[in-house]
Order: sequence, then structure tokens, then C-alpha cells
Amino acid sequence: MAADDEQVEALKRWWQKNWQSLVLGIALAVLLVAGWQYWQNKQAADRAAASQAFDTVITALSSPDAEERMATMEFALDELKQNYSRSPYAVFAAMVAASVYMEEGSPEKAADELSWALERAGDEPLPRVIRLRLARAYHTAGDHESALATLEGGPGKGRFEPLYRELEGDIHLAQGNEEAALRAYRQARDALEEGVSDRLLELKLAELSASEDG
Repeated sequence: MAADDEQVEALKRWWQKNWQSLVLGIALAVLLVAGWQYWQNKQAADRAAASQAFDTVITALSSPDAEERMATMEFALDELKQNYSRSPYAVFAAMVAASVYMEEGSPEKAADELSWALERAGDEPLPRVIRLRLARAYHTAGDHESALATLEGGPGKGRFEPLYRELEGDIHLAQGNEEAALRAYRQARDALEEGVSDRLLELKLAELSASEDG
């Protein structure tokens, strides 16, 4: 019994000495679990809200009323950019809006949306796609220097290289630099996968080559 009494007394002493840190540890663990659950729930809610706003952008495009279509799209896009700018839905919505602006003949607005999307695009290959579209928007807007800088500012290797180089040729041609355009078109053709041909690219090459020979 004496041994049992000693163990009880030792336990009491340990409890008196450590109960505060023990309770604090339990409370901290509870708070961490609760915080993690709150964060998870908030993330899920944010994803759902961002998805809904993106759906609104897409749904707006089917409206027969042009003014209503643009107003609804821009409202939903602004909501995404302001509240869920880190969401991929915001990036995709900006890309969709840029396509609409290009169709509507507003390449400057398209460039603004694509520039915003490029800053938040994350890992490749999405930035390559956005960069190519951004360069096209600049080119269409007549800002050839920005278009070339955009193409030069990012990787265009692999399956994107023919597209990058062909667009580069188009830009040089618009600037009146046929020599640089021909060089870029040839690089685009050389970058095509084996066995793949691009009829439009070949026409561009043939036209410039004939001009050079003449």
C-alpha cells in the first residue's frame, strides 16, 4: 500500500506541475483542428463561389442581347478578379473575356485581360498559351513592339514554337521587315513536327520567297 500511496502522491505532484501546459496543449490542438476545418470549409466555399461566377461568365455569352451579354460578363468577371483573384476560374474567365473582346474588335481590352491573366497563370503550359494570345492581341491593336516583346519574354519551345515563330513573322511583315518575317516563317516551318505541314505557313513562305527572288 505504501508503494501505491507513493505513486498517487507522485502523480499528484506531476499534475500540479504540468496541468497548465497539458491543458494548454489540448486547447491548442483543438484550435488547430478547428482552424484547419474552417480553412477547408472556406476554401470549398470560395471554390464554389468562384465556379458559380465563372459559370455566369460562360452563360452570359449565350444571351442574344449584346449589351446584356457584355454587362453580365464584365460584372461576373469583376467579381472573380476582386474576390477570387487567386482562383484558376478568374484566370480562365479573363481568357474567355479576352476572346470576346477580340471578336468584338476591342484588342486593347483583350490585351488588358490577358496581361492580368498572365501574371496569375501559374505553371506552364498555360502561360505559353496566354502569352501567345496576348501577343496576337497587341499585334491586332497595332502595338507591334509589345507583341514582339511578349513573344520574346517567354518560352516558345516544343509544340508552341511554330505558333510563336509564325506570329513573329506576321508581326515583322506588318512592320515592313520582310527579311525578318521570312526568317521567322522558316523557323516556324523547321519547328513543325516531322510529317506535319502548315499550308497557310507555306503560302506565306512562298509569297515572301518570290518577293525576295524578284
